[in-house]
Amino acid sequence: MKKAIFIFIVCNIVAFFIILSTAIDTSKENSIEVSGTVKSIYEGGVKDVVFELENHKTSYYINRGFENGFEMAKAKKDFEEKKVTLFYAKSWTPLAPFGTTCKHITRLSVNDSVVFSEW
Repeated sequence: MKKAIFIFIVCNIVAFFIILSTAIDTSKENSIEVSGTVKSIYEGGVKDVVFELENHKTSYYINRGFENGFEMAKAKKDFEEKKVTLFYAKSWTPLAPFGTTCKHITRLSVNDSVVFSEW
């Protein structure tokens, strides 16, 4: 009986980590559009560029953006207090089963000019 419980627990732990390690689908078909004025930009996670929009409870991030060409001073100048349109990936994780407060940006544009895209 103890061996069966142990195997059950190990299988659940393995399944949990497989779900966590699944890549985010960043395709256009799996993205949701949002528009708003950028309130602030800061670094979060591991070199992620995080955008906060006015009147939004959710933050949005470009994964490892500061490793891939974004610079803080330029990003603040280019985006803060400007209206942007962004798309974020629909995703689910067992660590936040009811949604997260920070979403993965798949495309970002300012004045109809695409600044970043994973498509």
